[in-house]
Amino acid sequence: MSRTHYFEELEAVRQDLVEMGQEALALFDDVLQAFTEPAPDALQKARILESEIDLRQKLIRDRCLRLITLQAPVARDALLITGVLDAIADFGLIGGLCCDIVSLLTALPHRPTASIMAQLSDLTRKVRGILGTAIDMWQGFEPNPAIRSHEAEIKADSTRLSDKLSHLTTGPLDTSIYVDLMMICRHLERILRHAFCVADQAIGAAPLKQAIQA
Repeated sequence: MSRTHYFEELEAVRQDLVEMGQEALALFDDVLQAFTEPAPDALQKARILESEIDLRQKLIRDRCLRLITLQAPVARDALLITGVLDAIADFGLIGGLCCDIVSLLTALPHRPTASIMAQLSDLTRKVRGILGTAIDMWQGFEPNPAIRSHEAEIKADSTRLSDKLSHLTTGPLDTSIYVDLMMICRHLERILRHAFCVADQAIGAAPLKQAIQA
């Protein structure tokens, strides 16, 4: 494989990763929709998207392994390939967590109070913003270290909401709904961690930008 063709393959892998990220973002948007007005087929649609994400993860992984086998990449190139492999693993996990959230939301026996749903929706939108930014960093190949500046705020919001839900589980009535909402909150925290990992991987791979796009 010529060096030119090799860089073309690396660029194709990057584009595949971006498309996988956009699929994960589309699935996350289904989560946002489920907070406001879940569609009857919301869970089925989420599972289909999750399957597509899993399939793309396998295809990208196989492509990366083929590049490693055929080219024996130097350290700089290997940094991109390992970053892609790590990022697709994160996207795969995000897809599964999103699907679980949709499942929990569509199974709620009744809607919680408007204030709780507003807090959950706000937290979800903030996590979605971080995920979208992380994907954009791979799309434009432009690092954005400032993304971490939002981490403390979002984690604080999540902690406050979790504490509130935990307090509600001690009430005299059926509190199972608040347990489910606490699980959703935990899933959002995990998605946030994976999104930050995707961003970190984009920052690490950015030095290869000029070589690939030359």
